[in-house]
Amino acid sequence: MPAPDDDVPRLPRGRGLKLDTAMILRIAMTLALLVMIVVTARPCANATSKFVTSFDDQGSASAPLPKPGTVDQPAPDPGPADYETLRPDMSEAELKAAIERAKQKAAESATGSGDGSAAGADSAAGAIDAGSASP
Repeated sequence: MPAPDDDVPRLPRGRGLKLDTAMILRIAMTLALLVMIVVTARPCANATSKFVTSFDDQGSASAPLPKPGTVDQPAPDPGPADYETLRPDMSEAELKAAIERAKQKAAESATGSGDGSAAGADSAAGAIDAGSASP
């Protein structure tokens, strides 16, 4: 058996945690900063929220949303009978006659003998313009 005073490597043992003044100061400042963030987070969030939401108190966006049942319903789309068909092979006379018929239908619908809305006049005129633009 070997003798107890042989050269046996031993692990170094520390003498506890050694902190110098600079490390203690850094730790204290970090803790103070974390405490300040926790304490001021709620008031700062409330102030920011109040500031951001104060912008919608004026102007067109401040109007409340309409309640159900108080909104006007859009006019129904005109049916296919309200449109004039324009073909690329139409002569000038046929084209002018179709435009006149569309104008007459639009005038009748605007005066109330048609569907009772001015939307029919606009869509009939739009059908003429869209049809004449196609080749």
